[in-house]
Amino acid sequence: MIPDSPISPPFNPSWLDRLQAWIEGLPVPWWATYLFAAVLLALLMHIPRWLDASLPQGSFEVNQSTLAIGSVYLFAFIHYLNSSSRRALANYRPLLHVKAPEYASYEYTLSRMPSRLGYFAVLLGASVGGLSFFPDPESWGVQPTFSALSMTSSLLGALCVTIGATCWMVQVIRQARTIDRIHRITKRVNLFHRDPVYSFSVLTLRSAIGLLLFVYSYLFIALYLGLAAIPNAVDAVAMGFAIALALAIFFLPLSRMHGLLEAEKKRLLLETDERYSRLVDRFNSHVDKGKFADLDTTARTIAALVAQRDILAKVSAWPWRPETLRSLLSTVALPVMLYLASRLVGRLFGV
Repeated sequence: MIPDSPISPPFNPSWLDRLQAWIEGLPVPWWATYLFAAVLLALLMHIPRWLDASLPQGSFEVNQSTLAIGSVYLFAFIHYLNSSSRRALANYRPLLHVKAPEYASYEYTLSRMPSRLGYFAVLLGASVGGLSFFPDPESWGVQPTFSALSMTSSLLGALCVTIGATCWMVQVIRQARTIDRIHRITKRVNLFHRDPVYSFSVLTLRSAIGLLLFVYSYLFIALYLGLAAIPNAVDAVAMGFAIALALAIFFLPLSRMHGLLEAEKKRLLLETDERYSRLVDRFNSHVDKGKFADLDTTARTIAALVAQRDILAKVSAWPWRPETLRSLLSTVALPVMLYLASRLVGRLFGV
């Protein structure tokens, strides 16, 4: 559920936030609403094709379905990330020593978009969609036999996709900056209490993988299966930027937390080294003075400090679990693995 706003909201919510609040208020799960919207939009985009006989009545075409499902997926994805951001902040709460109003302000900022920025995202997304659609309508599946109504339907589908992608980019960039601000006000981290430290890596991983899967799914349909229109130059640049952004959106917001963990690790290692140095000096002093009664106790303490230092040295200062990074890298490498697998199959079976 979308929580109550802080006493003095830092900004007015965008049209997208109001839409999400309305969806949250429906008597069905929010994801079911988006699923219904994807089916309905796909149906509406096929009706003009059926009317102008460019598509047999009752049949469905991949390009139209891809536009409908892709655009709804992006808006559902933003909704999911906003909900995930609130859960991530709640998990991070033990490290955030702020009062309730300030916490509510961070939660509000993480999960909402300013009203003006929401309209700017629509304008920017529509401009990118127009620049992609009008010079090369065929890249969006438009054929010369299409009627004006079918072409308009395809244009609206293209605009929905680019507006959804732009809204996603704007929101995750804002979330990344808010995460950095939250890490900046964090005074101290516990190297052995890792769950709060990992909180935001889960959010940034979902942001990155969600976008990568969207881009890769379309590339797979278009290039490997040949069922959708081949992306044009503008689309290729936009997809390349989206992949680079997905990687940046995972690593960059966590860089300050990495610095905090490095500093804490260095502090603990220095303290351990100082204790070790004092104990060794004491041990040597006792040997020189012939005081052998306490040597055994001091030696065991030195051994314990050595073991402690070894444990500290092995503690990772990266603010994510090892499997988190593996998930991201394997997702990034997915197209390469598919390409190599297809080449191998081609050589083995001569296809």
